Amino acid sequence: KPYKELLSPVTLADIKSQQKLANLALIKQSRLSVIPLTKSEFKFILMMGNTKLSDL
Repeated sequence: KPYKELLSPVTLADIKSQQKLANLALIKQSRLSVIPLTKSEFKFILMMGNTKLSDL
């Protein structure tokens, strides 16, 4: 269960299209349901989902 849903969904295709996220384990490895994110990657994905850290 997600901690909180993003205001807008962020698809795998959305993530793959972002050069800033090119090094995510989610893209480099298959079958991962939980992956570590850096703080900047997390904030970037929140931004892609039109969600602020304060919304969580």
